[in-house]
Amino acid sequence: MESLESTLKEIRTSIKKWWALLLLGIVLIGLGIVVFTNPLESYVSLSVFFAVSAIVSGLLQIWFAIANRKKIDGWGWQFALGIMEFIIGVILFSNFGLTLSILPFYVGFWLMFRAFALIGFSFELKTYKIMDWGYYLVFGLFLVILSWFIILNPLFGGITIVTWTGTAFIVAGIANIILSFKLKKVNERIVQVENSIK
Repeated sequence: MESLESTLKEIRTSIKKWWALLLLGIVLIGLGIVVFTNPLESYVSLSVFFAVSAIVSGLLQIWFAIANRKKIDGWGWQFALGIMEFIIGVILFSNFGLTLSILPFYVGFWLMFRAFALIGFSFELKTYKIMDWGYYLVFGLFLVILSWFIILNPLFGGITIVTWTGTAFIVAGIANIILSFKLKKVNERIVQVENSIK
């Protein structure tokens, strides 16, 4: 019984910061909406929004990884993603004059790294025997495809690249929000189980 309580406490501690993923998802969806509502704005404007969101997203990801470093096996990937997002945000923020041909590479590779992190997280959910882990794998794979469209078509420009970028941000945001609520539900179930065995 003591072993079960300790295991439940360990799992619960590992997902206690579920709301950080919710905030991250909201930031990403917000950025996607901004991209869609300003399709004719220059990529200098897009780089400002992207830089700010990458910095905020990176800080949230770093904080989530550090808070759960003793409980999540793949916390290093989350931490690396946060560092990379933060660095990209700082680079973009300090150089708003990035051209149309350079910004899509930053956006595409950032989204691809985020997609791989989501895929890795889905397999971690599988090891915890959490149902519906496959949905996050599908989101991750879809995000990989979207990021490839952005990377392979940097000179396409105009509405097409804006559409792919906005879509990718919204998909990443939705995936993070769904994942955060899934972790919240798991946390609530663990509390119920803990209360029932006391």
